Amino acid sequence: MSSIPEKRKQPSSLAGENPHPKRSRPSYAEEHEDDMAPTVTPYERPRNHPIYGQKSAFPGLDTAGDDELFYGPAEDGMEYLRMVRSEANSLPFLFTAPEPAEPPVKQPGQNDAVVDAPEQQNEEKKSDVAHEGVYVDGVYLAAPIANVEVQLETTEPVQSDAQSSYYNLLHHRFLLLRSILKCTPPSVAITALDDSHPISLPRHSKNARKEWRQLLLAVDPQTAQLACMDMDSVLGVLGIMARLMSENVRSGDVARVRRIGAWAWGLLGKCRDVGQLTSEEVGEIRDLGKRAVKILRKMREEDERKRSARVEENTSSGESDDENPADDGAHLEGEKGKNVDGPADTASESLDHGMPDAEQEPLAEALEMAKARLQATIEETEGGSQPVALQAQEYELKTEENAVEVAIQTRAMLDMIITVVGEYYGQRDLLSAREPWEDSTSLS
Repeated sequence: MSSIPEKRKQPSSLAGENPHPKRSRPSYAEEHEDDMAPTVTPYERPRNHPIYGQKSAFPGLDTAGDDELFYGPAEDGMEYLRMVRSEANSLPFLFTAPEPAEPPVKQPGQNDAVVDAPEQQNEEKKSDVAHEGVYVDGVYLAAPIANVEVQLETTEPVQSDAQSSYYNLLHHRFLLLRSILKCTPPSVAITALDDSHPISLPRHSKNARKEWRQLLLAVDPQTAQLACMDMDSVLGVLGIMARLMSENVRSGDVARVRRIGAWAWGLLGKCRDVGQLTSEEVGEIRDLGKRAVKILRKMREEDERKRSARVEENTSSGESDDENPADDGAHLEGEKGKNVDGPADTASESLDHGMPDAEQEPLAEALEMAKARLQATIEETEGGSQPVALQAQEYELKTEENAVEVAIQTRAMLDMIITVVGEYYGQRDLLSAREPWEDSTSLS
């Protein structure tokens, strides 16, 4: 028999069950699971704005209820962003500054209808201002101001029809030159190039730079030579040529100026398009244009100096003629006196006609000597030898013609360089340095 009482046993407990099961732990998160829905699902992606096309950085804000305004309070960061977005959506797309209201000026005997007139005028002005613009691709642009356009047009130099035609022809010729130099020359033309027409320039070789300096002054370029040159060599030769321009202008040699112009024309045509050049390469081409502008400005200043000196010389000569009227009067009086005494001398000569002339023999000798000199001058002219004075006059005339030709060729070369560098290599600020043809043709 068992002496242990069995009253502690639970009648409802079964033999196979755990008599003391663990108490379940309360979960507070499960109570609010149904109330709080997940804001961002892992498969949700940001949408593009239907008006602006901007992609949202927070997909949780792209919900169906984003049109509803939300003023807070914000409990977390996402709600704060939703509140800011709601505030932004409530604003208009376009803001306009209010016009300053002018107080109406009251006049004696003015009725109420006249007082309301300024308000109607303000409304008309507002309606006019609202239409002064263009709405393009979701952007409202203000209309251009007419006064600004007029000022910009007046600052540009006015060109004649002949000058505009010249620039148009220069444009087509330059494009044709570019297309020619882009082609590969035939092998026969390449093999025909001699030592005086090299196709490369090592930048760090002093001997090569010295040789190119001499070639630019003495040898004309060839099309096959320019077509075979690489971009680095072209820019190097352009730099050497830019430093030679001032020297050629001062030399006064027309052939040299034309040769340098031909080199500049060919080398600029060999350069690539401005979109394919680096900033350093464009800077080297701009330096060439700036040198041309500087030389042209110096030539213009020299012409102005010569013109002012000539005007001062003419003014001083006119003043000297006005300052000596007494001498002219005395000279005229002396001539009048000689004319007055003329009849008396004639009478005395008629009276002394029978007397022997003591000075007749010396006068005859002087006359014979003058005849001999005149005969010698005629023989020298017929024989081909000209007098020294005539030779000096012809030399001065040729010198003046050569100076005029050099000035014309130099201006044409500089104008071409400035035009090509400004139009085709993005340096349009240099174009204002070009002078109109009316000023450039006056070389006095």
